[in-house]
Amino acid sequence: MADIYCIDTSSLIAAWYERYKPNRFPKLWEQFEVLVIMGRLVSTSLVLNECKVRSPELHSWLVEREAMFLQPDAEVQARAAYIINTYKGLVKQGKEKFAADPFVIATAEVYGYRVVSEEDGPANLGKIPGVCNKLQVPCFKLAEMFDAEDWTLG
Repeated sequence: MADIYCIDTSSLIAAWYERYKPNRFPKLWEQFEVLVIMGRLVSTSLVLNECKVRSPELHSWLVEREAMFLQPDAEVQARAAYIINTYKGLVKQGKEKFAADPFVIATAEVYGYRVVSEEDGPANLGKIPGVCNKLQVPCFKLAEMFDAEDWTLG
């Protein structure tokens, strides 16, 4: 069975603006599109909300693929609440921009998906990789996803 990836805002922003700009890597964005169509690249609707605030251009691209953004169901909400209450550094009070993180992790954990995040810190319980590591939820960066998918970017 093929992996399903639950992507974090950090990976989307890094890809769009920092590493793989659509005008320079159009084939990569086509490959993302294929994963979306196949239902293998998903996220939580909270990530779409974060992207709206942080990146109007990326948000426009994502809105056209709105089906990839899952509304948190009761099970995901309960798991996200546990994550928020257990790993208090993950969502800092007054920092709404981090609100999606526990839902990304909870979505991946509940459904057996792999988290994709550009955050560092597999030992830091205030970051996605640290919480994923603690909960034994697979988490890796974009480049590792490309390797897993055997994508060529040139």
